[in-house]
Amino acid sequence: GQMQSNEVSMNSRWPVKKSAFIMSLSMALHFFGYEFSRSSILSLFTSKTVGFGDSSWAFPLAMSCVSPLSFLMLLGYGRELGLRGPRAALRNSGLFCAVFLCLSGVGVSLLGAGAEGLLSSSSVSVPIFGDMTPSKALIWASFVFQNSYAHLLYTQQWSFIGSVLTAEEGATLFSAIAGLSSLSSTAAGAILSITVDKMGLAGLLGVAGTTLVVSMILADAAYGISEIYNFDPAEDKKRKKKEKDESGTSNTPKEMGLIAKTRDMFLRVPVLGALFNEVVSFQSFATLLNIWMVTMLKDVISDDAERAAWMGKFYSYVNGVSGTFQFVFLPIFLKRVDVKVIWRILPFIPLCCILSTQVQPSLNLVAFSFFAAKVMDYSIRNVLNEMIYVPLDFDSRYLGKEIIGVFGNRFGKSGISLLLSGLGYAFGSFGTQELSRLTAVASLTWFSFAFRLSSYIPKKDEVAAGSIKKEK
Repeated sequence: GQMQSNEVSMNSRWPVKKSAFIMSLSMALHFFGYEFSRSSILSLFTSKTVGFGDSSWAFPLAMSCVSPLSFLMLLGYGRELGLRGPRAALRNSGLFCAVFLCLSGVGVSLLGAGAEGLLSSSSVSVPIFGDMTPSKALIWASFVFQNSYAHLLYTQQWSFIGSVLTAEEGATLFSAIAGLSSLSSTAAGAILSITVDKMGLAGLLGVAGTTLVVSMILADAAYGISEIYNFDPAEDKKRKKKEKDESGTSNTPKEMGLIAKTRDMFLRVPVLGALFNEVVSFQSFATLLNIWMVTMLKDVISDDAERAAWMGKFYSYVNGVSGTFQFVFLPIFLKRVDVKVIWRILPFIPLCCILSTQVQPSLNLVAFSFFAAKVMDYSIRNVLNEMIYVPLDFDSRYLGKEIIGVFGNRFGKSGISLLLSGLGYAFGSFGTQELSRLTAVASLTWFSFAFRLSSYIPKKDEVAAGSIKKEK
């Protein structure tokens, strides 16, 4: 990473690795709780009794609302980062998300406790949405938030890990760190069906909020170690700011806004722009697959609890296979195959799965295609992304990563969802054939941007020197 303090010698890396391990545990707990919140809220959203199970337009329209909320959360994060630094930004944003999840759980528990007279009887006619009851408004807001908060937090956790570890340490440990999160997600998926039977859907949200609080405590402890042993990722930024203040070069009328700062950063570090395009194109492709699978799932499984259990089991398989790749195969793969080559062949596997669904799609075929895409994402793509950030500067590793990880990911999801909503409104609801063709086009688009990104990735000998192309 960029922050390798001179006060931490090569023979005293234990505090650094300890802090990275604690942050890895924090991230694993975050993903453990996320599995509970995702299954609970998705089941409620697709419910035909309290949610939007009878509306084909609801899912893509709700996904299109994710990007604006992600942007607002990103603005809040940028303000916290600038005023209080990365430690406080992570702590405050994490606790905010935990409180929201717990409040959502309280609202859901009221739905199950006979409060339908308060939450479901009255309704307000809303353009496009139709009759909107308080219960539907609660579920809608919870769904949009649940699809916005995960990337906001885990990109901050990865930023710390990538900042304190060297490039060589990252190449060795990143796959295991990602594998730990996959294992925790697998464990959550394995016990989800038992938990929902005992605690209900509201209980799942309570578990998610509680584990997120514990996750933030661990994250704060990791930052505390970095400050004690003088390898705080923000130290270099603080030193440069102090030098500017002392020299008087920082006396400008006002600080650059987020958009101007982002534009300047992307021009200065072109790999960020290439990575942004790759992220948006992949998320558009994955969202089409997700919408396709959820649409078929709610027709096949009508019971809300059974559908939540099915989703929990599905993601437990995804995370289990991803963890196996991360712990066993990926370290060997990265040693023998150039990262540049991996980026160029990565889109081929999901594309082959998509072609297999073109003739007569079924829930199993579509679910397997989505399974393949998510395994590629969790086990390989995320690790490759983190390796890109390691040699970059503080702004690129923190602000740039948040812009790409939060806004880029959610813009890809929201953009394609908004497109589907618009096409559905203009031409009627889409069938499986239309979705399959759009997904194939999206897969090819992702391939082109992944190939473009690979041109910025250094070869193995250049990685050893810690270089990233700054210009094309």
